[in-house]
Amino acid sequence: MRTLFIITFFSVLLAAAAHSRADEQAAMVPRAYLPIVIRADFSCADTSTNIYEAGTAYQHDTDNPVRPAYNHADKNIELRGYTPNTDASLVRELVNYGSGDSTQPPQLATLFSPYQVPPFADFHQIHHWSWADSPAPGTRGDPITGIHYPVTAVALTLPSNEPLHVPISGYDIGGGAEVIVTFADKDTLTLHYTREDSSSIGYTVHIDNICTDPNLLALYNTLDDESGSRYKYPSLSYELPVLPAGKLFGTTSTGDMVISIVDTGAFMDTRSCDEWWQIRPGYAGSCPPSLLRQTAVDEE
Repeated sequence: MRTLFIITFFSVLLAAAAHSRADEQAAMVPRAYLPIVIRADFSCADTSTNIYEAGTAYQHDTDNPVRPAYNHADKNIELRGYTPNTDASLVRELVNYGSGDSTQPPQLATLFSPYQVPPFADFHQIHHWSWADSPAPGTRGDPITGIHYPVTAVALTLPSNEPLHVPISGYDIGGGAEVIVTFADKDTLTLHYTREDSSSIGYTVHIDNICTDPNLLALYNTLDDESGSRYKYPSLSYELPVLPAGKLFGTTSTGDMVISIVDTGAFMDTRSCDEWWQIRPGYAGSCPPSLLRQTAVDEE
């Protein structure tokens, strides 16, 4: 019995010594104690101190009865939809088609302050649309594809809550304004660079996955009354929100902001550096030779 006690006693001592050596060795191993980072859930602001004004817009489309803007695939980009271009050979940076407009078109880098070309997160193709008799919206088709326009929307990576401004251009619709707002909801905005309430004339910029300023949205919702003048046909004119160049219209949200641009009814390649990115501070690349000019040379 005494022998068993002695063996047990020394076993405990050896185990304690081994544990002590393990603690000493562990203490000698360098350790990095990192802070716990807890990210609060982001949500769009419910209030605003920004002031917005209404101005004259002209009915241009001939839909009768008039199709509501939220159900109009040329005004509500979320309705039309877009899908990523997964072509492995796609050029995932700015390209050049040359600018056919002697007046500066909307400059997308001026959405931000300071002006910048944010990182491109993805490259999308807007969907075709099969129109139905108004006021029915119609149905979404396949993605728009083409040799010259494989990208008709880009997704940009930005921090949340970054201010967003009306892109500058060489256009002026009078009264100190540059654009009318043809569609708005909490996370989408459509800016049109003439007073005609239609993307079939002039430039239209669609911006998706943002936080629209609540005061701007409230004004739009008031003016977009389905019993008001906008939805009577024919109606010569009515009011929509009007914004000057550089006016704050909202902020970035979580996730990537998506931008698409239309010229006289056609969705354009949003990568075009000689059109929408003539201003591109901080962009590491350059504006390459025009793809259209190169195509013409190749076909000779």
